[in-house]
Amino acid sequence: MNKLPFLGVVLMLAGVVPYIVCTCGIVFYDSHTPVPNLLTALVVYGAISLSFIGAVHWGQALETDRTILVASAGRTDHMRLLLGVVPALVGWAAACTGLIWHPLAGIALLAVAFPLVALVERAAWQRGWVPPGYMGVRWIVTAITECCLLMVLLVRFL
Repeated sequence: MNKLPFLGVVLMLAGVVPYIVCTCGIVFYDSHTPVPNLLTALVVYGAISLSFIGAVHWGQALETDRTILVASAGRTDHMRLLLGVVPALVGWAAACTGLIWHPLAGIALLAVAFPLVALVERAAWQRGWVPPGYMGVRWIVTAITECCLLMVLLVRFL
């Protein structure tokens, strides 16, 4: 399997910028009133991020240029397709929850989803389903994302 390209690493890390910007705006906004637009932006970006994480695995399942084809490739592809769709569905549920009910509920759902998806991706990484180096960057991105989501929850609930 090919190595993770440098630009991919840079773009993965750049993907946390909206989390940091929204979190700083929510945490440091000098007001006792809620910041619904930033909360909504955070929920929507979280949903988009989860969908993108799933797309990585969807793309791996649809890859036609395989170096090694094993007997269990069909089962592996089915698992990859599931891993490609489930994060998007969870992101959609978080977005709907955040938009229809309350943004903090959507953020809470995202705060649970990101580490769970990362753990499932770790299992995929152990099976060799993602490029070398992917999980190292993925853990960094997940840690920053999780810190931002939890910070917003703590600040808004306290």
